[in-house]
Amino acid sequence: MSKNNTPLSKILIRMISNRKRALILFMKKLMIITLLTIAPSVFAKESITLSPINFQINAVDALSKVEQTVLYPEGLLKRFQPVGAKISNKKVSQNVISFVATKSVLFISKSLYVNGILDSVEDSKSCLKDGVGYKIKMSFDASDDLVTNNVEELQATICLYPQSDSKLVGNVQSKIVTGNNYSKVLGPTAVNLIKEQVSPLLNALTEEIKSLK
Repeated sequence: MSKNNTPLSKILIRMISNRKRALILFMKKLMIITLLTIAPSVFAKESITLSPINFQINAVDALSKVEQTVLYPEGLLKRFQPVGAKISNKKVSQNVISFVATKSVLFISKSLYVNGILDSVEDSKSCLKDGVGYKIKMSFDASDDLVTNNVEELQATICLYPQSDSKLVGNVQSKIVTGNNYSKVLGPTAVNLIKEQVSPLLNALTEEIKSLK
């Protein structure tokens, strides 16, 4: 009579099966970690144009307050609440903001250090007649590699059109300039994280303007 189905043989079969599953899981994790470390250097940098945003600001002396807020952005950055991840350790100093964003990257929870430097100049060349414009750039050179490899900077052009002394309408045209080592695997994670900050930054801008006396 065959003894292939004895309790001992069943135990051995289960042990082998469990080891196979553990090995497969280990190989998957190893592959993900490898992608996280060697995936950059896939594509040269390019620009990713984001959807335009229209907005309105109601505040006394709105135009002059916009200039004050954009050119001296510490108050704006303090009001800004990053989204798209679990945010911690947010710090602001003059035109520099930093925070830690924790989110899932290829099914692994990863904390990314983001450091953004906001620079602005008045430039109305891209606006319609009678519009007042500003070129805004946020660079990420001091951020973690996953960010800097994939995102060089966020650029935005704001055009403002006074309707009265206390009312402005405007629009924002923005784009993300990808990094020199943009990765098709990991790049979208970094790009989407930065992309999600455009609306919160605009909300912070309008709220800061309304708060000024």
